[in-house]
This record gives sequence, structure tokens and C-alpha cells, in this order.
Amino acid sequence: MGFDSFLGNRKNIDRLQEKLRQERFSHGLLFSGPDGIGKRTCALMVAKALNCLNSAPGDFCDACSQCHKIDAGTHPDVIRIELEEDASEIKISQIREAIRMLGFHPLEGRSKVFLVDPASLLNPSSANALLKGLEEPPENNYFILVTNNLHAMLATVRSRCQSYAFTPLALEDLRKFGGSSDELTLRWSRGSIGALRTLDAPALKAQRDVILNFIETAILATEEEFRDLIAVSKEVAGTKQDFGTHLAMIGVMLTDLIYLKEGFSDHIVNFDIRSRLERLAENISTAQLIRLTEFLAVMESSMKTHVNRPMLTEVLALTANIALTKILDDNPMGSR
Repeated sequence: MGFDSFLGNRKNIDRLQEKLRQERFSHGLLFSGPDGIGKRTCALMVAKALNCLNSAPGDFCDACSQCHKIDAGTHPDVIRIELEEDASEIKISQIREAIRMLGFHPLEGRSKVFLVDPASLLNPSSANALLKGLEEPPENNYFILVTNNLHAMLATVRSRCQSYAFTPLALEDLRKFGGSSDELTLRWSRGSIGALRTLDAPALKAQRDVILNFIETAILATEEEFRDLIAVSKEVAGTKQDFGTHLAMIGVMLTDLIYLKEGFSDHIVNFDIRSRLERLAENISTAQLIRLTEFLAVMESSMKTHVNRPMLTEVLALTANIALTKILDDNPMGSR
């Protein structure tokens, strides 16, 4: 097994193995990237490599007692610093306990590894407390920080860690992992093994039908059909939980349209409805699609606050509508 079993991000794996072999391993590592692409798995692999009984430096056997205990979450020298139950932040008390433990020798393994995940949820006090451990770590003590939001972390924490940016897996790697998964599910996972594990094909297609109906109506509705446009907007707005999923699906569909416009049809996710997407792509410009993706990003960022979801969705639909765009183009503000 060892690091060879890790799918994707081979440059990161090669770099980590080289550092381990040369015994020039940083005491602070920062793994960043989207959810579900293997950051936490890689962090645990590093913990195994630092403690494995059998393998040469730079790898692990995945068969010894040290590796098994790390897998089981029972290794006393691999300390996971996570959100406590009902907490929204990693507390300063958790970090202070980790700093206290730095003064002790490993109990069973060669190294102590502190895995902080999600590191973006360190509050300012806990992040500042962590700096002490990152600045003056005893020998054979390592911190691995895992985050899906690098920019939410204090710059002082980031600067004291060796950074590894993880990217979504290529479709070929997902096929190796997915086995019997159908092609549509593989593509909709968008490089995330975590997403591939949880996606339900029938539910996905049902939700996609709602989103496709919204986009088709938004782009193609005539002036007389604006009532339909408002109706489908309300369906997409839905509940707050559904709204985030719907926005993400709209983003995938808009990206497919841009790929079709620019001649990269092999990149589209929704290959099974290509003819319907091509019809839409013929009726909207690339510039308008880019404006829509920009407004979509604004909508996604606004979800952190209390917003009027139906209103935002209606604005998105009206921005996409070619009939309204033509009216505005024919009656520019300056000519009124």
C-alpha cells in the first residue's frame, strides 16, 4: 500500500516523500483545497510514515500496529484537534492542551502528530495560541493543518507552515476509485471522492431537471412568459439548505454552456443532455454567461447572511433572459 495508493495530486505526494526521505520534514504542514479530495487521508498517511515500524523513510507499510492504530483513531501520539460537539470554532482550550502535550515524549511511536481539521475554524485566540507550537516545536512533534478555505486563516499561521495545495482529481483517477459508478455521477463529483461516495444518481437527475428547467426558462422566456420565469425562480430558491445545492448545480450548468461556446465539449459534465445545452448555448453569449457566473458568486457569498432568496434568484433569471437583454440593448440608458 503506502503512498502509492493515494489517488491524484502526485506532485504533493512526491514532494512529501522526498522531504521524509531526506529527514528535512517541516514541523508545520498546511494542506488546502476543496472538500473530499484526500487532504485528511494524506495527513494520516504522513502520520503513519512518521511512525511506521517496518517501512523505509518516506513511506509506510499499512500493516504494523502503529499504522493500524492510526487508522482506528486510537494512536496516543496522533492527536486529532477537531470541532467539539455543538461547537462552531476550534477552541483555545483545545490548542492549549496540544501545546502542553508538546513537553512530553511520544508514548508509543517515534513522533507526535497533531492533526488540526478544519484549521479554517480556529478562532483568532486559538490561532494565535497555535503560533507557539509552530514557532518552537520540540523535535519529533508535527502539526498538520487541513483546510478548505486557506484565506480564512491567519496569515501568521499560514506563513509558519509548509503549504501543499490539493486540487480535484482527474476523471481518470475518479474512474479508478469509482469502479461501478456511472459516468454522469463520476462527472458530477467534480474531482471529489467525498462527493462521489455520497451522490445518489436518481436524486441528482431529479434536482438537475429542476435546475435545467429554470435555466431554459430564464434564457428563453419571451416577454409574455415572464410569469413562468418568476415561478421557476421560486422553485429554485426553495429552502436555505436546498438553495446552496441549487446554486452549485446552476454553476455546473453555466460552466457546461461556456465549454460548449468555446469548443470544449469533451469537458462538459452533463454529456447526456448535450443537445438541450447546445440549444441554450446558441441563444446566449459568452459575455452574458460570464456575467451570470459572477452574479452567482455574489449569491453564494451572500448565503452567510439573511438574504431574500427568491429576489436574488429572480434577478439571476432576469439577467439570463435574452428577451430582456434585447430590450435593454435596444433602449440604452443614454438614449432615454
